Amino acid sequence: MKKISSVLLIIVIGGLSLIGCTQQLDQKKQSFSDNGVSYEFQLPGGWKADQEANKEYGLQTSFSAEDTKSNSYVFVTTTLVTNIEQKKFGEQTREKLKERYRYKNVKDIYMKKITVGNAPAYKYTLNTVFKEKSVWAHFYYIWTEHGFVQLTFYSADDNSYKKRSEQIDASIETFKETSFDKNEAKKEQEAQQKEEGDIVTIENKEIKFETTAVRQLTEVDGKKMLAIRYTFTNLTLEKAQPSVWKDVVTVTQNGKKLSLGKLPETSDFIDVKELDATQTKVLKQGEQVESVVLYELLDKSTVELNFSQNVFPGKESVRVVVPE
Repeated sequence: MKKISSVLLIIVIGGLSLIGCTQQLDQKKQSFSDNGVSYEFQLPGGWKADQEANKEYGLQTSFSAEDTKSNSYVFVTTTLVTNIEQKKFGEQTREKLKERYRYKNVKDIYMKKITVGNAPAYKYTLNTVFKEKSVWAHFYYIWTEHGFVQLTFYSADDNSYKKRSEQIDASIETFKETSFDKNEAKKEQEAQQKEEGDIVTIENKEIKFETTAVRQLTEVDGKKMLAIRYTFTNLTLEKAQPSVWKDVVTVTQNGKKLSLGKLPETSDFIDVKELDATQTKVLKQGEQVESVVLYELLDKSTVELNFSQNVFPGKESVRVVVPE
């Protein structure tokens, strides 16, 4: 009789353990598509997907969700797998995160090479602030067959952090690519290139700028700004900062010089705020960094980039269409 009772006890305990594990994840599989690639995964238990992707993290966000019980969120962005090389990705990305989040020691940022199913991936964890509250940021970068995916989880810095971290890891384990449409991928890439505009390169023997995207931002007060994202390279022995753009490029609209814009501290445009923080980064010769500069728009008409003829002699003005 005691043996039977022991067996029953084991079955009951085992059953409870299985129930605990299944409750880690929401039973519904979330699916989304981007760049012609379709994906699916399960959210942590108690999380709710947004009906439309929340663009707070960036305009390229393809999926987002939030925890209904805490200040925790996830944002997903993707690109085609051919755009991102795996070689040296781990340490280079760790270094970029150190610079972006202003960590003094790169080793203070947790990094681990993992696999998600059969897909190679990296995980990073660091502490930062989101929506004016302390959070733990978990970054997952996954190479699927056709896509490269970044999932950014902001997990509330509270008493449930460790348990939530386990739930997030369990959620990532369910992530997978489900299909690929080559024609749709080509169509979406063409649309994105049209939206971001042509790449503009200006350089001399000392500095080089290469624009990578333009976008229109609308702040809570209704003010509209143009964000010009660019890569800055220092080619000289003298130290330089990305902010030198403001000294050598003048932006006009209908012949009127545009004023420089500034994001308020409460702005939710996370990716722009992070890039704006690199404006004052001091670069040595050969170093490169992504940054962004903002201008207050007068209307929806085309803007014109005018370059200092003392610094870039013979460089003609470039017209830029303001994205919707």
